[in-house]
Amino acid sequence: MCDSDYGICPYNKSHRIVLFRMPGHIIKCMRKYKGPPLIICKYNATHRMPAEQMEQHLEECADYQKFNAYENLQKALEARKSPQRA
Repeated sequence: MCDSDYGICPYNKSHRIVLFRMPGHIIKCMRKYKGPPLIICKYNATHRMPAEQMEQHLEECADYQKFNAYENLQKALEARKSPQRA
């Protein structure tokens, strides 16, 4: 596996996890976590960070960018549809 197949646990930076196992791992680590509360990204639940870093995260979040691209595409397609005739 290459490095892009791995992620870093938001609760313990020394944990390097295969991405498809990250959701289960996060649940286990979250139970043991004693640090400041982490906020969950609205676009990818495996992205967690302190509240003050969320705005910066959204600027860089690939899932947020994909969501916006999809929303913009849907709006463009809707605008191109011809009016329905009765």
